[in-house]
Amino acid sequence: MTASVPSRAYAELNEMSLAAYIAETAELQAFFAGGDDRLEITEIGDGNLNLVFHVRRGRRALAIKQALPYARVSGGSRTLTRERIHFEKLALEQAARRTPEHVPAIHHFNDELSLLCLEFLEPHIIMRKGMMAGTVYPHFAEHMARFLAEGFFATSDLALKAAEKRLMAARFSRNTELCEITERLIFTEPYTDSPHNRWTSPALDEAVAAIRADTALKLAVSRLKLRFMTCSEALLHGDLHTGSIMLTETDTRVIDPEFAVFGPMGFDIGVLVGNLLLSFFAQYAYEREPDERHAYRQWILATIEALWDGFAARFAELWLKEQTGDAFPASLFDTRDARAGLEDECRLCLERVLADTMGFAGAEMIRRVTGRAQNIDLESIADPARKGHSEGLALELARHMVTAGGGIGSMKELTSLAHRVVRPR
Repeated sequence: MTASVPSRAYAELNEMSLAAYIAETAELQAFFAGGDDRLEITEIGDGNLNLVFHVRRGRRALAIKQALPYARVSGGSRTLTRERIHFEKLALEQAARRTPEHVPAIHHFNDELSLLCLEFLEPHIIMRKGMMAGTVYPHFAEHMARFLAEGFFATSDLALKAAEKRLMAARFSRNTELCEITERLIFTEPYTDSPHNRWTSPALDEAVAAIRADTALKLAVSRLKLRFMTCSEALLHGDLHTGSIMLTETDTRVIDPEFAVFGPMGFDIGVLVGNLLLSFFAQYAYEREPDERHAYRQWILATIEALWDGFAARFAELWLKEQTGDAFPASLFDTRDARAGLEDECRLCLERVLADTMGFAGAEMIRRVTGRAQNIDLESIADPARKGHSEGLALELARHMVTAGGGIGSMKELTSLAHRVVRPR
């Protein structure tokens, strides 16, 4: 940033101190310049980690996010590095190089205050809330397929020189505290007697006991954890669920990439697919009459298929056209036979990503039902019997996804399994 930034020691901001900061920061003054409207500042953060403010003057608005030196959900008892806001900024900048239309624009950053000022997205809403209301988003799958394919390809060895990729991966490898949260909450705690776990009791008591006693499941999820820890295919968002997407029926934006790290591509896709499936199962509990949301459930499953198909097609297209990286260099594949071999390799790579996606999606579903940080799709269901029923269906499919992994050969097969789980027996 070239504009002047006031130097001050870190302090947790409130409406008054943020107003003072804006008044002394030329870049923000310029953004809000013009008009006689009063500057309006409202704290709107409802997440687990950070402060978030909505700042508006007339028609100009920003979302201003400050990282706290602790996890907000802990009430201050768990310390947490403020550097996560730096990784979020880097990840947004990287995404904006390929798909600027699918992330909020950055307007200001202050590293000392751990402060990130972003485009305020309106009339966008959090996707999770829209799905609870039964809103169809006809362009979501297309938008997210492109976001994922472009972002993964651009940060992979297929596009980058080896030294550039290693330096970029090393930069994000410092995001160790948030990686530890991911590794513990998704891959470890749900399979133990952790005091942080919670579930709908007594409806899920037997299912939770079965998960903890299932050695094959624990081995499979540990293999997924090892893959997350050791595979650095591309830059991940790291927490890409339906609460990290804001959208309208025509526009889709990805927010909150503070968990960004290099890892297996199937992790991000899997977390997103897992949350879409949780919404699919939650729809049964939202119904006031049988099959009231049948069409919406069908849309969710069709969206999962379209998301994968669009991603795979675009990623393959990029690989075969933009051979700029040190992996599979263009100079080795300049004959018809060589190109055919490269196409086969691309297909095999996507099969591996699909297998990863299935496993990571299942692990995310188990975590959201039986672990910590459960999502509102299911938590909003007031009737414990209906809630437990939807969650039990999700767990049944999720356990199969984790253990079967590569045995589920297509998204179409997965959506058929989802149908089969809820079919009356």
